[in-house]
Amino acid sequence: MRPTILLLHAFPLDSRMWDGVRDALEAAGYAVVAPDLPGEPEVAFAAWAHRVLRLVEGDFVPVGVSMGGYLLFELWRQAPERIRAVVLVDTRAAPETPEAREARDELIMVAGEQGVRAVWGRMREKLLAPAATPDAVSRAEQIALEQPITSIVATLEAIRDRADSRPTLSTIGVPALVVVGDEDTLTPPAAAEEIAAGIPNGRLVLIPGCGHLPPLEKPEEFTSALLDFLEEVLA
Repeated sequence: MRPTILLLHAFPLDSRMWDGVRDALEAAGYAVVAPDLPGEPEVAFAAWAHRVLRLVEGDFVPVGVSMGGYLLFELWRQAPERIRAVVLVDTRAAPETPEAREARDELIMVAGEQGVRAVWGRMREKLLAPAATPDAVSRAEQIALEQPITSIVATLEAIRDRADSRPTLSTIGVPALVVVGDEDTLTPPAAAEEIAAGIPNGRLVLIPGCGHLPPLEKPEEFTSALLDFLEEVLA
């Protein structure tokens, strides 16, 4: 029996960022679960993972973009026996630097004082490559602006305080696909290379002309790489 594919979205978006990818996975015969995170205003990935694990029956393959990748590491720490493979997309294993923590605190303040639109305004250029299509930019903006401020703040706090997952890399004993846009400035290719090198059975795929959100910016290229990987490792 094929495992469920668990799609974990990026910040500041929700599960709608996976719409095209989800359709392709279901057409290929996979069961898909794509939760909206955090779901509750909890501020720790350990709590998120505990709740998400109850949403999926049996074995699964987590696919995490950025923030979703941070959650994926926690899922592995909590339930490695249920995970058949992992897909880490435009994320990093290292924790926040002091400078990055300060930037998260500033963005939390902006969220509280100016709202979600101001948060999006600060993040937009970092999330998408300069050549991203107008449709991709519009879709990302639409989703971001509909997020509750409580979720925005809780997520920023969880990201700021996340664990160092670099020691986890060597414990991941299943096939791993690591994907990164070659124009990602938030979690650049070097961060993806570190992950792929640290996982015993890790492989790296670089998507040209793409920023931080391959499922939205380059959905065909991303979906093709994902399906090829799943068909190979789950055969």
